[in-house]
Amino acid sequence: MSNKKPTKKLIEAVEAFNKLYPIGTELIVADDFGVETKRTLLSEAWIIGNHSAIAKFSGISGNYDIFRVKMKMKYKTNDLGMTYLVPSDANGVAV
Repeated sequence: MSNKKPTKKLIEAVEAFNKLYPIGTELIVADDFGVETKRTLLSEAWIIGNHSAIAKFSGISGNYDIFRVKMKMKYKTNDLGMTYLVPSDANGVAV
């Protein structure tokens, strides 16, 4: 058994994922064949085996790598008229 700890980058990725996407958010997930499907997030992400970040999604048995989630972005405009990008869910709603 390895005593290797997860990398700081992996820990930060899980923390960011959980902060951005609450349970119930619809996301686009790519399967093993690259087919992208809208799925509902059923759990927070966690690290397994000190090397993989996974979460549970609707319609998928078992858990899935969070790096298979396709990040969607949406343009948003602030009070000054400046436009910028923010993360969004599968339906284009800013998260």
